Amino acid sequence: MKLSGRGGILEQTIEQATGSSVAARILSSGIATFAIILIVGSGGAILVSTSGASCGPATQPVGEVSGVPEQWIAAYKGAAERFHLGSRGPAILAAIHKVETNFGTADLPGVKSGVNSYGCCAGPMQFSVPPAFDAWGAFGVDGDGDGDTDVYDDVDAIYAAANLLHGAGAPRDWYGAIFSYNHADWYVAEVERYAKRFGDFAGVVEVTDTECSEGGPSGPANLERAVRVYSPRNYKALPARLNAPGYGGAKVDARIYDDVVWVLETYDLRVTAGAESGHASHGDGAALDMVPAGDLGSQSSWDQTAGRLARDIGWIPSCGASGVLPACPLKPAFRFVGYDGYPSHGSPRTCGGGCPAHIHVSWSNASGGVGALAPKPAEWIMVFPAPEAGS
Repeated sequence: MKLSGRGGILEQTIEQATGSSVAARILSSGIATFAIILIVGSGGAILVSTSGASCGPATQPVGEVSGVPEQWIAAYKGAAERFHLGSRGPAILAAIHKVETNFGTADLPGVKSGVNSYGCCAGPMQFSVPPAFDAWGAFGVDGDGDGDTDVYDDVDAIYAAANLLHGAGAPRDWYGAIFSYNHADWYVAEVERYAKRFGDFAGVVEVTDTECSEGGPSGPANLERAVRVYSPRNYKALPARLNAPGYGGAKVDARIYDDVVWVLETYDLRVTAGAESGHASHGDGAALDMVPAGDLGSQSSWDQTAGRLARDIGWIPSCGASGVLPACPLKPAFRFVGYDGYPSHGSPRTCGGGCPAHIHVSWSNASGGVGALAPKPAEWIMVFPAPEAGS
């Protein structure tokens, strides 16, 4: 960080050093495994492709980071909470950490010792230090509670950045606060770009060019975790057997194909609407309408299928009229569930003769759902780890 614009030179150096061209090839490729995703779970880091093939333990992932390293998430959240930065705070802090020093990993002067090549800034968040300007003296914080306020310590620096941003007007004025961190419009745009990409980083995502072994299903699905996937942005038709009678040709965002098939088979449901025009939020393949495969007139059938799915992904009776966070404690991959209590949705218990009974589920994605059929799905979509689906 410094008090005048850097013209993008340092950022370009960081991007070159981290191998973004390798990642770009991975993200733009049409290979069946999409991109390789690092999912950090309670049992350790395991590389899993979105097609379900296991890739063994993660050791040294390489390539451009397209998410947030797990070891800093608690610091981003804790600093944002301490300095009252609101819901966007963690992502903004992560974005600054990324832009400044690639999460503290850039092999450049001033990251781990000394000052940068401009002679003004130090540490993983690049705080100005004397003789240029003593921003660290004004905002430095002992974030990790070790009794030392260290500009080269990532956690201390993250907390100090939160302190500075709050003092500069965040969260009321994010543009002004980020601009105060580095007086350059390009810098604000770059931080905002990464923050939007990170979003609510419930999952930890890193693209890597590690080879993934061919294999079968990766095991049971895990609704408690989600990853943000960028490629491939196209549609994929669901198997005909999973369409409801009288409805055919349902397609979804290809990146959630395995998720969708797992949901339909596990909960014994069938699709009545996938990606299509003229249907609110169905235009980019992130939303599904579903009904039981069995007796549509039996409330018991609904309770054991659609009702069970609704509960498992976060629907509770008290949030029925909303269907979204924070009223519904939704699992990380999901944006909306329309079931009992939501207008024109639900089981026969609440729909009666007033609406066609169905459950609507939307995965979280960059668009938030569109009405008209889009030429291709949204830039990214959240995906939970699911076994590989057959055709």
